[in-house]
Amino acid sequence: MNIKTLQNISNKKLFKVFAFWAACLSHLIPSFGKSKKYKNFLKTLYSVSSQKCIIRSNPISVRIAPINICNYECLFCEIHKDNLLFPDRPLNSIGLDTIKKYESFLSTTYKLYFCGGSAEPLLDKDFGKIVEYLKSRYNTKMGVNTNASALTKSLADIFVDNEFDSILASYHAGTSNGYEKLMGGNIKIVDENLKYLKERRQRSSKRKPQVQLNFALHKANADEYPFIIDKAKQLGAGEVILSRYYGGRNKLQDEQIAFDYDVKSGNELLDKIYKYAEDKGVKLIPTKPFYWVEKQQQWEPESFDACAKCILPWTNLYFDPVLDDKNCHYVGVCTRIKLFKIDYSKVDFSTQENFDLLWNHPVLQYLRSTVNSEKNINPVCKYCKNHTKEVLRNIDQNLYSRIRDNAVEEFFGQFRKNFTYNEAEGIEVLRDNPYSDQKFREKLSKLQEK
Repeated sequence: MNIKTLQNISNKKLFKVFAFWAACLSHLIPSFGKSKKYKNFLKTLYSVSSQKCIIRSNPISVRIAPINICNYECLFCEIHKDNLLFPDRPLNSIGLDTIKKYESFLSTTYKLYFCGGSAEPLLDKDFGKIVEYLKSRYNTKMGVNTNASALTKSLADIFVDNEFDSILASYHAGTSNGYEKLMGGNIKIVDENLKYLKERRQRSSKRKPQVQLNFALHKANADEYPFIIDKAKQLGAGEVILSRYYGGRNKLQDEQIAFDYDVKSGNELLDKIYKYAEDKGVKLIPTKPFYWVEKQQQWEPESFDACAKCILPWTNLYFDPVLDDKNCHYVGVCTRIKLFKIDYSKVDFSTQENFDLLWNHPVLQYLRSTVNSEKNINPVCKYCKNHTKEVLRNIDQNLYSRIRDNAVEEFFGQFRKNFTYNEAEGIEVLRDNPYSDQKFREKLSKLQEK
């Protein structure tokens, strides 16, 4: 059962009964070794069902950014914003020692995902050691998103030998020219790496790691789809994730490349892509076209789904890059808001008691008590559930960013108004979006004045 499935069934009437008995059953499972994550999963069912603010289960899904740098500068990535704000950012490459400091919750998590964003996870020199340790000790289900340029033969061997679970390879163009133009890399190196992984898997009679190609569709790569789909089988990719390009502070934002500007053409292209994939026998995710629809291109603050239920504050934990300080992560439960800044050279979450200082912190209690409230929903969750935010993100980046940054600042203001808490060493509660658009625009303005 994954997070999406759990989300879908959490509102069912029988779920509460099932969750209660699952929690009772969890007491019969031993609390050591590889069994710990199954025990925790059953306890999480009860946490989701009860919607309590203080919980005894740990997150079942964890995302960690293992490094701060990337060897690519894709035109559609916000790495350009990062480079402008923090040109001399620290490496912040975590080692096996940091993983062991996180062991209280990594030992119980169902899936650990190594994220990139504007960084390349496989550049972490300890990545192979981390995989070997967590697989041998807890058989942790793991995935990584990567541009695959750093997928060396030695790392591929570790992945196959330890049955690393999944690789999402960024593949937003299928031709050499298109790839170099959009992603700035050498597609031949990536193809050779993925082919070696495929062959190594076949020689070992292993099915893992499973490979997917991530193709974020926009006007600048619309002609690349046949080559990407053709490459999928050649490279051993079982699926192509056909996602939408979302705007941001990147090199393409001012070129209006999102199909939100031309819904008719975008939907016609989707039909062609799905027909081509069907003819070639390549599976696309989603399995049916996710069509663009005409939407009002303006912000409607009260146009949000008050009935939408979110379970992430009970199930997820994200560790994201800190770009202006060493040995640090920003921590939250989703991509909408970073709640903490932690110094992993000072904190030690190897014990449950220490981890609870974070996982049951008053700021997370506030989030859990308001995320699904119809009357007192917090500002960030109200923003997240808004129907108009994604279109606005593509067509009016200034307004979109200002609304998000204001929601984050208001969230922390309301938290501090209603909650008190004690400071813990190495754990800092934030006050605003550390990468706010206002900070970006101020820095850009200063550079333009020089």
